[in-house]
Amino acid sequence: MFEILNQSTDKCLVAHMSGKITGQEYQLFLNALDECFKKVNEVDLVMDLKGLEFYGDLEAFKKDVKFGFGEYKKLRKVALVGEQKWIEIFTKIWGTFTPTVEKYFPENEFQKALDWIKT
Repeated sequence: MFEILNQSTDKCLVAHMSGKITGQEYQLFLNALDECFKKVNEVDLVMDLKGLEFYGDLEAFKKDVKFGFGEYKKLRKVALVGEQKWIEIFTKIWGTFTPTVEKYFPENEFQKALDWIKT
């Protein structure tokens, strides 16, 4: 499941992904980011990943890889919130390959993630 959360603004997409994300759901995420980039040059992202299982199909995987090596680099800051250890590890590793400032927050620190993204 993908949903845009009400904390979103023109320059910050706040969203939640859970379960097994399909290519169609991932496209909704990409469309929402595109709308932000149409309004401002620098976009931030807070992604609540509580309950995310991973990809539901090959299309979601392909879209994520393409995003990771393309549009992701245009993001100013990214806060990833979740309980999965792999998200924390991914944030540390991926952060060395991109100019995007990234930070992981445990699932109970969603508000801290929102506060951090504003700085």
